[in-house]
Amino acid sequence: MPVVRVFFHEGRSPEKKREIAEAITDALVRIAGSKRHAVNVIFDNVAREDFIIGGAPEYSNPPAEQKE
Repeated sequence: MPVVRVFFHEGRSPEKKREIAEAITDALVRIAGSKRHAVNVIFDNVAREDFIIGGAPEYSNPPAEQKE
């Protein structure tokens, strides 16, 4: 029984989550041979201010391509 936990910032629609869960499930069925009904995908919605990277809030760490 594979369990995949996905952490996101709040705000993803139920439709987007379903699409992501279907893609994850498809990959586990195709690659790992899992049974579709046994795949569990759990979404954890995390507020931006609760996501800390390198000791600083995530929102204060722009992606590398945005840094000068």
